[in-house]
Amino acid sequence: MEQFFVFGVRAVTMDEIARQAGMSKKTIYEEFASKEDLVTAAFDAALEADECAFYEMMESEEGVIDHLLQMTRYLRERFSKMNPLLLHDVQRFYPKCWKKLEEFKREHAWKGIVQILEEGKQSGDFRSEINSEILAFMRLNQITSFISGNLPQEKYTLLDYHMQLLDHFIHGILTDQGRNTYYKKLQTQES
Repeated sequence: MEQFFVFGVRAVTMDEIARQAGMSKKTIYEEFASKEDLVTAAFDAALEADECAFYEMMESEEGVIDHLLQMTRYLRERFSKMNPLLLHDVQRFYPKCWKKLEEFKREHAWKGIVQILEEGKQSGDFRSEINSEILAFMRLNQITSFISGNLPQEKYTLLDYHMQLLDHFIHGILTDQGRNTYYKKLQTQES
């Protein structure tokens, strides 16, 4: 996955994977019948890691503001390493993996965002009038929007783009109470 994150899927050859793994290509083909099988296995492992991370964040008892800060850190880590070609390659050349990503978005990410938004509305940290289901859908589309290739990549990184979108999203849902809590917690984390 490291190689795929840096270079995209198509640019990474089985020869390069073998070299990075310190084994022969023949050994890799004993475990994986094709590059598609290897990509699928790597993608499954990455989605499983994301699912575990999201589950841990959802189970956190620290509240919705802490959840936002944890998610911000997680996305910053994820996008700082990701070449935009990764998901473009998966969407175009590995439809089974793309289908798994879409299922993951629907079954885990969307439901988790809705849950956090509803909890934030109950706690008074998020605006009560927001539609949690629509905003969850919009947020997921923001996260994967760079696949279209319409980003000014020569000027901004993928991380820059997503951090601005996340900041915009967060400030659109916070109440004054939530904004005060958010900035206090943000300051203590930066100290």
